[in-house]
Order: sequence, then C-alpha cells, then structure tokens
Amino acid sequence: MVAALRPYRQLIVSLWLIWMSSWVLCQELPLRYYNQRDGLGNMAVTAMAQEPGGYLWIGTQSGLFRYDGARFQHFGQSDGFIDSYIRALHADVDGNLWVGTSDGLYRWQGQRFVPIKFQNAKLVFGYGQNLTSLGSHRLLAISHDRLWLVTSVDQGSTWQAREFFGAEQLLRNPEIRKLHSVHIGPQGDLWMGCEQALCHYDKGKLVVIGKESGLPTESWVAIFHDRQATLWIRSQRHVFALPAGGHVFLDRSPPQNKQKKAGGNPFLAEDAAGRVFSRQDEGIIRWNGTRWESFDESNGLTIGGGVNSFLVDRDGGIWIGSLGHGLIHWLGYPNWENWTSRQGLPSNVVLSFLRDRENVFHVGTRSGSAILQKTGQFSVSPGTYGGTSYQWSNMVEDVKGNIWASSYSGFLVRRDQSTKLERMIARLPAISGLFFDRSGQAWLSTQRGIYNARYPESNPIPLEVTEYSSLKDIKVIQGCQGRSGAIWFITGKEVLRFDGERWSKPRLQPTPPSVRLDTLACASDGGLWLGDEAGRIWRAMEQDDALEIHDATPPLLLDQAVVASLVDSRGWLWVTTGAGIAVWNRAQWRFFNQESGLVWNDSNQNALYEDSDGSMWVGTSNGASHILRPESLFAPSQLEVLVESVSRDGEALPRDKPIRLPWTSGPLNFKLAALTYQNREALNFRYRMRGLEPEWSMTNIPEVRYAALPPGRYHFQVAVDNPSIQAFSSTVEVEVVILPPWWRTKTFYTACGLLLVLALFLMYHYRIRWLIIRQRRKEQLARERAYDLEVSREEERKHLTREIHDELGQHLSAARMRVSMLGMEFAGSNSALQGKIDCIITLMDTTIKVVRNVVSSLRPSALDMGVVSALEWLADEFTGNTGIPCSLEVSEENIALDDKRATTIFRIAQESLTNISRHAAASQVEISLKRMEKHYVLEVRDNGRGFDTSLRKKKSFGLVGIRERTLMLGGEVAIFSVSGVGTTIKVSIPLTDHEPGQ
Repeated sequence: MVAALRPYRQLIVSLWLIWMSSWVLCQELPLRYYNQRDGLGNMAVTAMAQEPGGYLWIGTQSGLFRYDGARFQHFGQSDGFIDSYIRALHADVDGNLWVGTSDGLYRWQGQRFVPIKFQNAKLVFGYGQNLTSLGSHRLLAISHDRLWLVTSVDQGSTWQAREFFGAEQLLRNPEIRKLHSVHIGPQGDLWMGCEQALCHYDKGKLVVIGKESGLPTESWVAIFHDRQATLWIRSQRHVFALPAGGHVFLDRSPPQNKQKKAGGNPFLAEDAAGRVFSRQDEGIIRWNGTRWESFDESNGLTIGGGVNSFLVDRDGGIWIGSLGHGLIHWLGYPNWENWTSRQGLPSNVVLSFLRDRENVFHVGTRSGSAILQKTGQFSVSPGTYGGTSYQWSNMVEDVKGNIWASSYSGFLVRRDQSTKLERMIARLPAISGLFFDRSGQAWLSTQRGIYNARYPESNPIPLEVTEYSSLKDIKVIQGCQGRSGAIWFITGKEVLRFDGERWSKPRLQPTPPSVRLDTLACASDGGLWLGDEAGRIWRAMEQDDALEIHDATPPLLLDQAVVASLVDSRGWLWVTTGAGIAVWNRAQWRFFNQESGLVWNDSNQNALYEDSDGSMWVGTSNGASHILRPESLFAPSQLEVLVESVSRDGEALPRDKPIRLPWTSGPLNFKLAALTYQNREALNFRYRMRGLEPEWSMTNIPEVRYAALPPGRYHFQVAVDNPSIQAFSSTVEVEVVILPPWWRTKTFYTACGLLLVLALFLMYHYRIRWLIIRQRRKEQLARERAYDLEVSREEERKHLTREIHDELGQHLSAARMRVSMLGMEFAGSNSALQGKIDCIITLMDTTIKVVRNVVSSLRPSALDMGVVSALEWLADEFTGNTGIPCSLEVSEENIALDDKRATTIFRIAQESLTNISRHAAASQVEISLKRMEKHYVLEVRDNGRGFDTSLRKKKSFGLVGIRERTLMLGGEVAIFSVSGVGTTIKVSIPLTDHEPGQ
C-alpha cells in the first residue's frame, strides 16, 4: 500500500504546500522597530508586560526597559538586579510589577526594584508562563518545576512563600511534581501544564487531562482563556482548544512545517476583537475563527531569532518582542491593512482603485494594474493593456459594467465586461481625471481642455468641449457632478460649471488668496470642497451666479499641499497630502500618517476610494493602505499626562506632596509622559509655571527645564494635546516652593531691619553724641576762652593789685607822710592849717583804705599765702561785713594748690557768700575744704531760706558763674537746697587738668 502511494507522494506534498500557502495573509504590516537608536539597549526581547498605569515594560537579555511612548529607561544591576537576564514579567491585580530572573524574584517599588527574600525558599525562573495572580496580594509562581504561593498579610510590606501543593498531594499526584505553566481560569480555578498532560485544580480537587479528552502526550507551556471562555493550550508544536462547556479538545495546530525550531517561548494572546495570536518559526500567527493567518518576512516582519513575547496593550495595540530585532509595534492595528510590491503590486506608486460589479478589486499603479486575489496577493491584470508600461491614474465603471482606464500619457482604454477584451478608445493629452455622470456620459480632464463622450456605447471616442471660449487649451485638473446635476471642473485658479445647456465661470466670493486650486470634491449637500497648494480647504456653496466660499482649514493642514479630496457616502470629507491624510466626519477632524498605520505619508492624486463595504483605500508612493473600519478612527481617545519625575542637580524629588527646595542656581527638570502609543506624531505638551509665566508654552519633547527659579510659590501645570485625534488631557499640577536664600529670608529681612534700626539708632546716637561732643567742645572752647579771659582778668587783677598796691599805695603813703611832715613843720603854730592838714590826712587814710579794699576785691593778698589763708580772710571778711557767723573747716593745714585752682576755689566761695548775703537771709554759714582722692571738695552751707533748684532764674548769674568756673577745671557742681532749711553748694575740683572732650 505504501509502495503504491509513492508515485503520488510528490503530488500530495505539492497539493499540501499549495493548500498551506493559503494560510499566509498577504499584507504589508505597518511596523515600527525599536532598537538602540531609540534607547532600547538590547535587541533580544524576552518578556513584556503593561502595568495598570500604562507603562510598557520590556525584559531583555541584559536588563529591563520601561517605555512611555517617547523614551526607554533602562533598569539593570545598578537598580537592584543581581541577574539582569529577564525571564518573566507580570503585573498583578494590585498594580505591582513582578520580575523573574534566574537569580530570583523582584518587585517594583516606585523608584527601584527590590529583591523578594524568603526564609524557606529561593525562587528562580526560566522562560514560560510561570507568574500569575491568584488575587490581591497573592501570587502564583513556578520555580524549580514546583508551584509556589507568594502572599502578603501587610499590604505588600513583607512577603512569604510556601509550596502550593503539600507533600501529601505531591505524593498522590506525581504529575504536579513538574510544572511548565500556570493559568487562572475565569472561575478562579487553576490550570497547569504538568509533566506530559494538562492539570486542572478546583476547590481542592485535581484532575489530570490527557488522551481521553483528545490531548496528545506533550508539555503544555502556554494556557489561555479567550473572551468566549474557550480554553486554549499550546505546546512547542501543537495548539488545542476546548470550547466553553465542552469535554473534548479540538485540534487547532498550525502548520507543522513552520513549527520545527526548538528553544522558543510559545505564547497565546488575544486581541481586542477576540482573535488569538501565537508564534511560529518565522513570525506570528493569528486565528481568524476558521484557520490560522501567518505573518512573517513576506509581510515585512523581520524577527531574527524568533518571537518570544507578545503583548496586547490596554488600547488594543500589538507589540512583538523579537530575539535580535528588538521591540516591534504593529501600528494602527487592527484598522489598517497595507499592500506593496512585496504582495504582488506591479509598482509601489498606487494611483487609482476600482471594485467592479463582479466584486473584483482593481488597483492602478505607475506600472499597470493588478487584481486582489482571495489569498491577499495581487496579480497583474491580463490583457493587451494589462502590462507594466501604463500609468493607470483613473479607473471607472460605466453603466454597462465596462471598465474605463486612463493614463497620464493620454491613453484611454475600455475593457468590455462581456468579452473581457480591451480596446484603445483614444489618445488624448495627459488625462488627470475621468468620471461618468448620472446620464452615462464620460467626462475627462486633460492638460489641454475638457473632453466628453455623450454616447459611450455607440460612440465612445471623447470629443473636446468647445462651446465655451474659456475652455480652449486650458489645463483642467479635476471634475465631479454635484447633487443638482451640474458638472464642475477646476483649472487651477478658476471654477467652471456646466448645467447641461451652458457653461459658466462663477466668481468666488470673497476672492481667495492668489493660490492654485488643486482638488475638487462634490458634496452630497450640494456644496463643493476646494483644496489648494497651501493646504487650505474651502467650503463652497452656490449663491446666485457666484460661489460663496468659507475657509474650513484645520490648523494641521496648513502648509501641507492638498493632493486629493473625496466626499464618501457618509458625507465625510477625506483629504490626502504629502504628509498623511485628514478626515472630517462633519464634526471633527482626524489626521493620520505612517505612525498611525498608513503605509506611506506621500499620497497620490485621485488615489482615494470608498469600497462597497464603506472601507477606504488610500494610494501612496509606497503602496496602498486599506482602512477597514473608518468609524473606529473617531473612537474617543483618552489622554493622560504624567509628571514622571522631578529632579534638580541629579537628585530625584518626591511628587506626592508640595516640593520645597532651597534656592540654588541649578535647573529644575520635569520629565513628562503621555502613556499612549498610537498617533503620537502630533502629541504636544502644553505647560506653564503659574506664578512665573502667565502664558502657556508648547513642546513635543517630554521634558521641561526651568533654570534658577527665583524664590516663591509656584504651580507647574501641564497638559497633553493631540490635535490629530482631537484628544486633550486634563491639567496636572505640581506645587513647587522655592525657599529664598538666607539673604532673602524673613529672618534675614528682620535682622536687616533690626540692624538698620540699630544702625539708624547708632547713627542717631553717634550724631547726638557728636553734636554733644561738638557742643561740649564749643562749650569747652568757650570755657577755655572764658577761663583764658578769667586768667587774663586774674592776671590783670594781679597786675592792678600790684600797681595799685605798689604804686598808688606807695604814693598815697608818701603823700600822707609829707602832709604829716608839713603839719609837723608848719602847722604847729597855725591851728587852721593843722585842721586842714588833719582833714587831708584823714582823706588820705580813707583813700588808702579804699585802695586797700579795691586791692582786696581785685585779689586779696591772702591768696598769695595759700587758699586756706584766702578762705580764712574771706570768712572773716564776710562775718565782718554781714555780721553772719561764718566758720571754715579745712582737712589739711597746708593745702598746696596751683594758682588757678586756688583762685577758682576762692572765687567760688566768694560768689557763694555773695549770694548768701544777698538772698539767703541765713544766720549761720559754714565753709569746708577737703581732699577726697584726686579731688578737693569745697562745700558752702547756709541755713537760709533755700530755693527750688529746678527753677532757674533768668539772671542767676552767680550760680552760672560757679558752674562755669568749676567746669573750666573739669570739676563738678552740686547744689542742694530745701526751702526753709538752707542751701549747700558742693564743688569738686580735680587735682590735675581735665582732658579736653571728656
């Protein structure tokens, strides 16, 4: 029997390979590769996870990376890892991120990874599905082929580990001694790949599932429940599925010829639409409900050593972890499909599309047309004009189902629907536009006018339209038929209208800027859409003989030349540019480019097409894109902005409370993140530092730096905007308090104020003191001058005293003696003469006495014998003149004073006695002179009527004189007086001269 089949083996293999080829889905995947240039330091991705906050974590063979959509942050041995070869990643129900390596288990704690140590075990990890959550603060882990339960009873502060199955269970069920994978089912039950079977554990009961349920004897390394509760399991080569409620597994194994390479990490995952993904040797596979679809290098997926990890993020995006080609993001999944020459297009420059009434899909390119096959592969259209020499810029279908195609070279070709034969209809100037109106007439826009075929069936050759003089030899770009039936064309700067009978050129009001109109689209509401080379979109409505236009340009279209425009059956406006496409759903705009899933940013003229199912096709210079569900393009998108970190001078700062920082000149850095991974090309961060700047600033770099913020209280505000998808986040705020430097603190200001007050006080005090010193100097100078004057007076008195005493006294004494001698000589016999002589002698004696009194008043001669003798004389003189007893008390018998001090003490005592005699009405006066250390103290006391010392009389010159005389010698005066008791004048005179200014 086997020998009989040998001749057919080759045929069987060939048929099998042909059948297997249908598994390959021919598409060009819109992929974005991340490598070292993007910050992903290692290209061998081993595990992936997304934490609830949105960060993507990528495990590699040399550390862990965190991706926020803009940058990768590396975590290695410096961040707590001993072994940086990442084997497993898991985000649990509490939001904790767990990392398994061959060295141990780690948990993310906000700023770094912390190794989890257990007293009774050390968990180590290999590849596979070996971490899962059993509930809050309950983790299941496979280590050393055994299942461990890791729990925490204090909200994650400490963790304990124990084997999930006890020794008795292991003894009864030897299958669970070696586990390959673990999965928690929808009901909280436990599924495990154990030995060479599948184990199910629920409510303490363990069931081993094998051949009786349709499973071969293999190691099941991946287990998964989809949203329909179907259980999927996978080994290295096979995939089986158990529908919900079923008892027998169904074989869903992919082609075995693509599952031969060992050493990979088989996985199972589900996308947002419920389609299951897994791996194959050269890429990934997807179950579409009936069969596996294959994606490999023919689709643009380059994986190097294989795919070991796969992640569907919270927005439905797909991430592929390759061994050798880094992280791969499937852009625009699942809404975008792309085709290029790799999938059979004769050229990547796609110019036109058409789905005919037989549901055949045609694509016109720069090198001929192609037809989309059921396999997803394009094949070049057969026929005389189906080669690669023609640029099929337009393809339309007439009322009979015949296909008309035109080229930029001027060829107009028709393919007959019934015979499938192609016929050259005409050779015209370069054709830029072709359409049929509702009456069945063909209209062509060319470089040299408008052509029309009124009866395409009987007379298909188009004729030049010449009824309107302005149509001769003009360049016509595009045309369309409006709702009213009018035919519209644009010629660059003009709009032409044909109502079926006559041509007109409606004026545009207001007149648009002097630019060239490049696109025209007729809207279902009777209006027109015009596009120009500057990226402006104009909405035009007929108003009498004019077109009233309104600028409807969204900001992101400015400066982007509009290439093509189309209004679809929904009334949506589609616009293509050299930088992507824009869509308006009559309420909002959306913008898309390669980062969104578009095969190429540069689109082509006329290369917009609505398919029969409402999907849209876009032709570009590098292939064709198919938007499967246009409505999904307007799905609401939530944006969130995060202040990822705040740092200054390399030090990370806490963000859970107001940041209080001392002032320095170092910059304050804010790292921002917007954890969205689709349509990031137009993402902008809007920020300001409230309290410093009133206006908002914009940046597309997720980092803001403020250099040397002045002291104060600020609020850093940031939001993220994505105008391409009309998504805007709420504002996040971080309070920042910059403490002033020490020279700008309140304490410093208070100290400065106090110092200023003190300085003013000292200045005031100094000035007062200076004024006092100055006054004292003036007074001292006055005293010195007065003293000099007094000394001069005393000297004059001395001189006068000597002159009077010596000269006048001598002369008077001599005159008296001569008068006496004359009396003795001549008056003895003359009594009259004697009487006269006696009178003269008496007058002479009186004059001598007066002279003596004058001499005594000027300067008593007793002063020449010392101050004590002078005071004794003064006391006796006072008593003799006033009759008031005056006593003198001297502590030393011989007091030796210089002349100025002796004279001053004498004059003070003399002035005091004079005042007593005039005002005191005293009955007793006492004078004392004592030596006290370096001073002589003079006291003059009386028991008179006294006076009020606080009241100064305007003419109390005596007391003033006493003070002045005392101060001139640096002495002090004290006056004590009590009414009815008496007065004491106490004068202290230093023994030495007083220093000036003291």
